[in-house]
Amino acid sequence: MWPKRLGFTNIVTLVIAVCGIALSALSASASENKITVTPHAISGPLTNPGNGVASFHDGYGERLSESKYPNTGIEYQRFYWSDLEPVEGKFNYTLVDGAFAVAARHKPAMNVGLRFMTLEEPDSGSRIPDWLIKKGIKGTWTPNGKTFVPDLDDPVFIQYAQRLLNAFGKRYDGNPELAFLDIGMVGSWGEWHNSNFPTVKPLLERYSTEQLNRYVDMHFTAFPHTPKIMLISGGETLAYAAKKGAGWRADCWGDWHNFTPEWSHMRDDYPQRLAAAQGSWSGFNTAWKKAPISLEICGYMTEWLSVQHYTREQVQASFDWALAHHASTLNLKSREVPEKYRDIVDKALEKIGYRFRVVSLTHDKTSPLGQPIVLDSQWSNDGVAPIYLSYRLAWRLQDEQGNTVTQAVTDADIRQWLPGQHALHSSLAVPSNLKSGRYVVDVALIDKSGKARIQLANEGQQNDGWYRLSTITLQ
Repeated sequence: MWPKRLGFTNIVTLVIAVCGIALSALSASASENKITVTPHAISGPLTNPGNGVASFHDGYGERLSESKYPNTGIEYQRFYWSDLEPVEGKFNYTLVDGAFAVAARHKPAMNVGLRFMTLEEPDSGSRIPDWLIKKGIKGTWTPNGKTFVPDLDDPVFIQYAQRLLNAFGKRYDGNPELAFLDIGMVGSWGEWHNSNFPTVKPLLERYSTEQLNRYVDMHFTAFPHTPKIMLISGGETLAYAAKKGAGWRADCWGDWHNFTPEWSHMRDDYPQRLAAAQGSWSGFNTAWKKAPISLEICGYMTEWLSVQHYTREQVQASFDWALAHHASTLNLKSREVPEKYRDIVDKALEKIGYRFRVVSLTHDKTSPLGQPIVLDSQWSNDGVAPIYLSYRLAWRLQDEQGNTVTQAVTDADIRQWLPGQHALHSSLAVPSNLKSGRYVVDVALIDKSGKARIQLANEGQQNDGWYRLSTITLQ
């Protein structure tokens, strides 16, 4: 009973004060029950799927040690139409299946990049099937009679080219291990030029932009769910492809005087092509946010040293250019990286593509059995690009014997994690029938099968690829 001398106002004030003290005590108690861990970061390259240095056609049978060639995250292969469909309507899927098998056998498993091609060299022979030529499609033979150059605007050629892409798209589109489809089928090696055919009119003069755009559309039709990249040499079609959702790709990256002392791709070709594409479509410079940027070396790095005599400053400038343009993959053609340049390569690989790191994790120190655990985490993408395939972020609790007692997959779309910081609020259900005690909190980026696939830039990786971050007591 309140003392008689206290008025009503004083009583209300006293009640509020008492409640305030109680609430403060509860808040302090809740705060004291929180723990924030900051996992240690690690330096050095990470080998992750669809990222970093490429393996090119499985090294063409040559296996280099990691001391000579960085570990690879993508198996990149190209295939000619004549090999993919040697008999009309019978598709040689074994070739492409082989690329996926190579990627799966690698430690750690890689993603795959593909390109389909219709033309090689004047002396190489025709790279479209003989049965298609016999149908009377338009085109020209080289003067030596060895190679047939198809007309890309021939309706019969277009019909069968689309059928080819559709057949392989039906089998491989949306494959969780297919990192990208390189938009090919046009020009020598599918590289959107025919400069090695002196008797043939230059590609971009022979065909209109609309005619060439059709081949971009054909790839998007056949592979609607697969990330795609477009050759930088495609003229106005480069911007067209990017506007549809493609990234881009550059051949002869790192050329400072590969062909003549007065001209180079790095100074006199790439900047102009990229500026033109940005002028055609204002969103071109941010295409990397949605689809990969891939670069292929000019020559080999051993030739950079022994033939071109590139200085360390020139090599550094090439890798700085790759980072500035948000590259995810570098095709060094599975040939040795000279020791003189290796530290430049490895340092760049700490940034190329995506590089995920747990910055911090906050949760309760103790939690009641049967109640969900709230996990507030801060992440950083320390790379220069996002990840483009879907991997899922998962949490788990393990007991002291290493048994997983509960696990949850979040709905976080890590493809949206551009370079920089990202916050994630998660909840992990806890069964009520667990024993009271101490449990560890692990995290992983997993594939659709539930296997941990992405290496983080953190200490604490377990044998199964998960990362140990913290402990919690359930009671």
